[in-house]
Amino acid sequence: MTALYPVQDVFTRGEISPRLHSRASLDLYRAALAKCENFVTLPHGGIRARGGTYFVNEVKNSAKKTRGIPFIFSSEQAYCLEFGDRYIRVYAYGARVGTVEIASPYLEADLFELAYVQSADQMWITHRDYPPKLLTREAHTTWTLSDFQFLDGPYDDINDTGTTMTPAQTGAVHPIMTGLTTPSGTVSGAYAHGDEWQAFTDALGRFYDPDHGNGWIAYDFPGAATKICDAYWIVASAGNPEYTPVSWTFEGYDGTNWIVLDTRAAETGWSRSERRFYECANKIAFQSYRLNWSASDDSNQNDSAINDMGWHEAGDSMTPFNLTASSIVGINDGAGFQSTDVGRAIRLLGSDGIWRWAKIASVVSTTVVTIRLYGHSLPNLTPITRWRLGTFVPGKYVESGSLYEERLAFSRRFSVYASATGDFDNFALGEKDDDALEFVQAGGGQANDIVWIADSDGALLIGTSGGIRALSGSGIDEALTPSSFKNRRSRTFGCARIRPVDAGQSFLYVTRSRRSIAELAQAQTGRFTSDDIGQISEHIAKQGVVELAFQTDPDPMLWFPLDNGELGGYTHQPSQEVRGMHRHRFGGEFSGSGWAVVESAVVTPGQNGVDDIWLIVKRSIGGATKRYIEVMQPPFEYGALEDAFQVDCGLTYSGAPVNVVSGLGHLNGEKVGVLADGKVFRGITVASGQVTLPGSATAAKWQVGLPFQSQADTLELDVGGQDGSLVGRRKKVAKLILSLLETDPTGLEVQSFLRGRWEAVRMPSIVAPDGKAKLYTGNVEVPIDDSWEGQGRVRIRHINPTPCTIRAFTPVFGAEP
Repeated sequence: MTALYPVQDVFTRGEISPRLHSRASLDLYRAALAKCENFVTLPHGGIRARGGTYFVNEVKNSAKKTRGIPFIFSSEQAYCLEFGDRYIRVYAYGARVGTVEIASPYLEADLFELAYVQSADQMWITHRDYPPKLLTREAHTTWTLSDFQFLDGPYDDINDTGTTMTPAQTGAVHPIMTGLTTPSGTVSGAYAHGDEWQAFTDALGRFYDPDHGNGWIAYDFPGAATKICDAYWIVASAGNPEYTPVSWTFEGYDGTNWIVLDTRAAETGWSRSERRFYECANKIAFQSYRLNWSASDDSNQNDSAINDMGWHEAGDSMTPFNLTASSIVGINDGAGFQSTDVGRAIRLLGSDGIWRWAKIASVVSTTVVTIRLYGHSLPNLTPITRWRLGTFVPGKYVESGSLYEERLAFSRRFSVYASATGDFDNFALGEKDDDALEFVQAGGGQANDIVWIADSDGALLIGTSGGIRALSGSGIDEALTPSSFKNRRSRTFGCARIRPVDAGQSFLYVTRSRRSIAELAQAQTGRFTSDDIGQISEHIAKQGVVELAFQTDPDPMLWFPLDNGELGGYTHQPSQEVRGMHRHRFGGEFSGSGWAVVESAVVTPGQNGVDDIWLIVKRSIGGATKRYIEVMQPPFEYGALEDAFQVDCGLTYSGAPVNVVSGLGHLNGEKVGVLADGKVFRGITVASGQVTLPGSATAAKWQVGLPFQSQADTLELDVGGQDGSLVGRRKKVAKLILSLLETDPTGLEVQSFLRGRWEAVRMPSIVAPDGKAKLYTGNVEVPIDDSWEGQGRVRIRHINPTPCTIRAFTPVFGAEP
């Protein structure tokens, strides 16, 4: 019978589903494998054993689940953050950053529900049960975590009940005056008319100087008191608006000098009782303030008049004052104020028709809170009928975030809240193009929760449990504004609450079931389509995807931990039709699983231009559960064999030749693999943190860690018979021809699917006299003990802690007629 030589020189479709193992008619079939474990599929067509992992550190508490989160300031400054139960630690380039540890509120159960968005040295962290936090890198070893302060919003709907809010104070540095010295402090003026106090009287009177077009009015605090004034407003005369000042300075007195805080000129054109608002950005506490004007709007400059003024005290330094509700109706669904309302914003519409906002400092009762007022003072103490409570309360905090068109955007349930342009703290709604905006997600008729939002070219992507929508400006290349927006539905899958990743020309996201991964591609401006990238490898993602991390260098690759502890991989280069999945089982084991459990994966830029892949791996070591932070090493390429790092949870020694290395306490009691000056040692036990080479051997370069093996199982190849397909016919494999690149053949073994014996590659010429391995490039032949009951399939594995790249293989077999 004629021998058949079907070559397979492309593996770019990776490990395919068992459901496709006989679909030889598919174009992808001849580029696929039945198993691709600890091999990665290469864009060039071959497969290569993955790099090992370098041990960095044990997490703070190995008894609890831990998550990694990337913090990337630039390609030169990148960190991996260890998020554990109530703490955060910082790592960079394979090592912990000093002793940095930040207290956090997040419990172990919360960690994989955290969402985050980063800009430069700041990261906003969100979770529906916690107020948003701001993580700030102030220096390499100085990090802080604080509450993120929303300024003026977002808010619930405007109150439509009969409940009113009555303030005890106006929020000004001065009280409503009834005389020059009553109720407190002292009002004075340039010309001592005696009625200057009427400029602070809630518009019940007015200050009027019939003799001067210039002057000043000051307010001095009682005793040694000082306050910070950061804004003020002025109301023009009701009868003669032309007497209102038009040029002035607003000044603070430090006990010696008057300091100019704000300067205004040409404030002309006042109308009757017009109110104008000004900010002075002052952060210094002064004992007196004054408005010092040089001219009024009177053409003769003989008269000056001011109907009313309000000089606002800075909210952060303000002593909180009471705000009293007339009832509990309309507050927290009729429950009234609650202790959880502390820190909540509240918006108040003053009697002048202008909205102010405040923050609740404390809760006195269900109807009384104390507040600090921000922005501008109230005009009077009249009960306020129109008010709005901040929308964020426990269990209803924002859940995800993104940056889009210079706005900071957050989502919660069905809504998206976007800040003012370039002002990430300001969420006050308005009608100007750069004002903050709020968008309620309609969901195409379905009330689907928003699970993530992400910035894409030309649109803010809104991932919901029912599909993805695109929010953008209403026209082509038009910015998103409060008055110009467009919400488009795309034919996509429902989304899981797992952060998507940007894969260059597309997004990759996890579908609602967490059992598949989809690619989101832009079909046209504002319109997107999705395909299940793992459909041909559906059995891998069906283990349950935990999170996504995307690597760009040296090859574009997606990494995703799975619920069963494996690390899924996906080589993604669609422009070259490279779409191959592979699975990775890491050295060691946990609870009898046979492999270590990968719980989290993070990608950050590395120092050598190759991305760092950070992993948090759980193992049983010495009968105890250990969680270690490890960095997957770059794949071996065109280097010296001694430098190859093909062990897991390993370390490197480089120095004078020695027989013993120490510092391996994290692997006490484990059997490890060693590559010592290019010579392979297997099954050495770590004792007291040390490893000793047998026979008094010494080496100057050691790679020591837990062994793993890489395995590839072939499919039943169909080369075509004289009377049809060979699929399903009996075949017997006589040998396997392997095309290798920079591979240690001494670690290669081949096995028939029916016979259990592993056949080693025997090439004595590539082993040095001293027993050291050599890298080989070329073809090797391996005889195989097979049976006529087989299908022409073989298994290939590499068991040494050395490199292995397979460019192609050719099973040589005969088939029944």
